[in-house]
Amino acid sequence: MTSRHPHPAAIEPHRRFPGESDDTGLGRGTNVAPIPLQRNRVRSPHAPVEAAVSRLLGQVKNWRFREGALLHHREPVPGMDLLGWLQINPHGARCFWQDRERSSRLAGVGAAVELVADSNHDRERLLARINSILREHDAVFLGGFAFAGTSGKDEWSAFPAARFVLPAIEFRQRGQEHHLAVNLFAESPGEFVRLKTHLIELLCRLKFPPQGLDDPVTARVVRRMDDMDLPLCRERINAILADIAEGRLHKVVLARRVDLRLTAPVAVFSVLRRWCDSNPGSFGFAMEQAGELFMGCSPERLYRRWERQIHTESLAGTVRRGRTREEDAAMERRLRHDPKLVHEHDLVTRFVRSQIEPWVTDTESPIEAGIIKLDRIQHRHLPIRATLKPGVLDAQLLHALHPTPAVCGFPRGAAQAFIRRQETVQRGWYSGAVGIVSPRHSEFAVAIRSALVNRDRILCYSGVGIVDGSDPDAEWNELEAKIESFLSVLGC
Repeated sequence: MTSRHPHPAAIEPHRRFPGESDDTGLGRGTNVAPIPLQRNRVRSPHAPVEAAVSRLLGQVKNWRFREGALLHHREPVPGMDLLGWLQINPHGARCFWQDRERSSRLAGVGAAVELVADSNHDRERLLARINSILREHDAVFLGGFAFAGTSGKDEWSAFPAARFVLPAIEFRQRGQEHHLAVNLFAESPGEFVRLKTHLIELLCRLKFPPQGLDDPVTARVVRRMDDMDLPLCRERINAILADIAEGRLHKVVLARRVDLRLTAPVAVFSVLRRWCDSNPGSFGFAMEQAGELFMGCSPERLYRRWERQIHTESLAGTVRRGRTREEDAAMERRLRHDPKLVHEHDLVTRFVRSQIEPWVTDTESPIEAGIIKLDRIQHRHLPIRATLKPGVLDAQLLHALHPTPAVCGFPRGAAQAFIRRQETVQRGWYSGAVGIVSPRHSEFAVAIRSALVNRDRILCYSGVGIVDGSDPDAEWNELEAKIESFLSVLGC
């Protein structure tokens, strides 16, 4: 990957399209005739969407260069299986976002703008650049931040410290409304012609999935490599407990990686659909870059901002789901009353409240924690709502909340230092933050329950919080339960 430097130039837009040559073969001012859409003699079930594509093509063809101005147009369309649509349209880097309530979804193909940064020092400028580009447009950037705030190495080399894209073509659902939209952003006439040509080509190559499309998983896992086994896990947990006993730490999150090799590449967006369907009440996300795809199904919100209103939460403390209704209820009672689990959750709650306190007013939260139930595990959960003080933006919120003790530890600085010294796995974007950003609205999920996919290789990640009273064997079982959630959708 092209090296980038942590200064203002590092967050200027980088626009790349997989398989695209820098030389389009077209001179400036060349008229580009749209490739006609193929139509069946029998009325297509996607006729309304195809008509919207035709209108978008006409709009794009008539666009004229406006230096440094975003060109955006959208058309209403019927609802569609967005993950199925992404699966059959591998013509540009793809991205996906789904909120926990499934009231907001975004699927993108290609990149009208790509912003990257190599360190946390550029986070504020990157976010300011997003707001500058969007201005009054009703569009969002989708992307994320690495856990450690630095660019990735080795298997994470395609994922810098931060990366956000404004899709060239986006399918967006908000409540009951669905739109297909196009975006174009150029800073020179030559670049405008090239990007406009490419956008027209992308529109003309779009396919639409049949109803009920679901690619079965035909690949098998032929090799599994764990970065630690139970004896090593016990050793690492005991080392953490020793530091806790000496008062240097209150909590550290231990991360684990499982490396899977398959007989063939999997249909990643079909796998993500099954993963999300088996975990209702979770965020869904995917970011594709340089042939690799980071995807996940996370239950944890970092925060949601709507103008000056912010919703955040503490999510910590974990037990398995029961095999029967009675056993599940017994596990829930343990989650509510076990001193170790209550203490672990309390650490996260106190951290979140203290971190946002300088930036907000009117903080509200329930007196008692609730429970979030997933397919294999359940967590303690406490929502927190507040009003932002004037002038507070996403940069301050991200700095305050990321990473939380739920994925790092407490105190945060000491836990981060311990992880850097002791952890052998590269987290990359695992346990980072992934979400959408716009001037009016933003939302981020904590990037847990996630996997990095490169054709027939899948790296799966899970983590567990170690506090005073943690039992190494029980924590190992929790790590296994979190990995099993993903393995189940692969049929393993």
